Amino acid sequence: MRKRLSADPVSLGAGAALVALGALIVLDSSGALSVAPGWMAAALTAAVGAILLLSGLAGGGPRRHD
Repeated sequence: MRKRLSADPVSLGAGAALVALGALIVLDSSGALSVAPGWMAAALTAAVGAILLLSGLAGGGPRRHD
């Protein structure tokens, strides 16, 4: 019997956030889009925040090691 594959939502969301951030950097470096450093910092902060939000939502609560 085959095991069913399941996607980790945190890894999937983190990958999507990093791909979007990478696309923004490529568009900025190619000259197709002009992004100020402040907006790039805001995009980086939003990507990190989305990853942390996903990891907090998928964590299932705090784990205690008593």
